[in-house]
Amino acid sequence: MNIRKFLMIVAVASFGYAGYAQTLEEAVAARNKGAELMAGGNIESAIAELEKCVKISQQVGAEADEHKDVAELALPGLYLQKANKLVVSKDYEAAVTALEETIAVATKYRNEDIKGKAEKPLTDVYFGIGLTAFNKKDLPTAIKNLDIVNSRDADYAKAYYVKGAVYQQQQDEAKMVENFKLAIEKAEATNDKSTEKNAKSALSKYFFNKGILALQKKTYDAAITAFNQVIEVDDTYADAYFRLASCYNAKKNYDKAIENAKKALSIKTTDNDGIYFELGNAHLAKKENDKACEAFKNVKAEPYAANAKHQREVVLKCK
Repeated sequence: MNIRKFLMIVAVASFGYAGYAQTLEEAVAARNKGAELMAGGNIESAIAELEKCVKISQQVGAEADEHKDVAELALPGLYLQKANKLVVSKDYEAAVTALEETIAVATKYRNEDIKGKAEKPLTDVYFGIGLTAFNKKDLPTAIKNLDIVNSRDADYAKAYYVKGAVYQQQQDEAKMVENFKLAIEKAEATNDKSTEKNAKSALSKYFFNKGILALQKKTYDAAITAFNQVIEVDDTYADAYFRLASCYNAKKNYDKAIENAKKALSIKTTDNDGIYFELGNAHLAKKENDKACEAFKNVKAEPYAANAKHQREVVLKCK
């Protein structure tokens, strides 16, 4: 409640209690002391005095209800102030305890506004604990707290993203993919562009690297699967289409090689010598010599330029 208003109520109530029992005087004194401490920003001591006021007032009975009501009105907000200071200082473990205390006190005194204000940062605090644990490579603690985040807020995209990164470190591909995809889905729904970009980048790079390893081993079907998974995540990933063209040329599926090379060229406008080289090879295999010559002429840089020159001048004798 407003501190000035609280102090005015206290000032008015401070007079005229000489005839009451000693315990009532103690309740008034605790209330007044709590107000004084609250005004001075001494939150924890204010809480202690107001809780003392409530306890004494309950012993006194109905004649102390006014003091008890004022104390109960102020207490949830004070607990929230205490918790918020811990959140700001990033003392997450202490903040969790303080926020849960706030929720309990707000529930006890039927203050739904304060309860709601404590619920929201509690989710963020659990995320902070999970992220901190991930950065310290304490992966079980990270997962435990990030799962709490998503149990409290199923649309919390950043928690799914960090869980994806955890499972990637644990080499659990199924759970990694599941969580990165959830991060993308939830980020798109909540317009969280940063998390969407990060999750797409992490997942597409994972599949791309997997495809490159398969391509190096000449396991072309596995490579094709991986590069298509890249495109499912990010259909603007030009190098995935380029590598698909390489795979399809190796498998002698030249139409698919041409299709993917052209798609790559429609996205990538620089450093595309490799793409033109694969395109030229596909047209050459199909005996489409003019198109092959045109493609090879666009190859300027190594490691493709010497081979392209050989194809133009020796094999095709391009004009």
